[in-house]
Amino acid sequence: AKDARLRQALSLAIDRQAINDVVFNGAALPGNQWVSPKSPWYQAKFPVPPRDLAKAKQIVAATGAKTPIAVDYMVPNNPETRQVAEVIQAMAAEAGFDMKIRVTEFATSMNEAEAGRFQAYMLNWSGRTDPDGNLYVFQRTGAAQNYSKYASKEVDGWLDEARTKTAVADRMAIYEKVAGQILADNPIIYLYHRPVIIAHTTRLD
Repeated sequence: AKDARLRQALSLAIDRQAINDVVFNGAALPGNQWVSPKSPWYQAKFPVPPRDLAKAKQIVAATGAKTPIAVDYMVPNNPETRQVAEVIQAMAAEAGFDMKIRVTEFATSMNEAEAGRFQAYMLNWSGRTDPDGNLYVFQRTGAAQNYSKYASKEVDGWLDEARTKTAVADRMAIYEKVAGQILADNPIIYLYHRPVIIAHTTRLD
């Protein structure tokens, strides 16, 4: 997991649309960032990548890693997450990864994540409207939920700078730089966004 090339290969081995079709019957939205593609904060310069198994295999071969690459894949114990994990396990195997699913109760998985006792960890996030709430706590060096221990002085500086701006255009320009770096490093591989359905009367303005 310390090799960014292998993280990239794993991401390329995953078909996000297939996960949506198989697990969610097409109701979710494939994603590759910390906000949904429908969010005004989404960085359209970096669209959701299609699966590229040939490139994934090429990258794995270039690293010289011995395959299959065994990965301790910690997954919270709920039907949805387990099913997603099983789909990823099958896809990743074609690129040379042996995703060894370790089903763990949610509270235990959080403790294991905080202690760093995992190689890959499947986690859903309830989401925040503002991108800072989905980024800072996971990606800044030393942040509370930075389970991957990601550390980038450039990203830290951009995240801090974004907190000093109020104009949307200024923040979007900063987050574009963040997206470029994080999507190259892949400390978190974003997969999909679950729908939030709200029913209301037509008389509501």
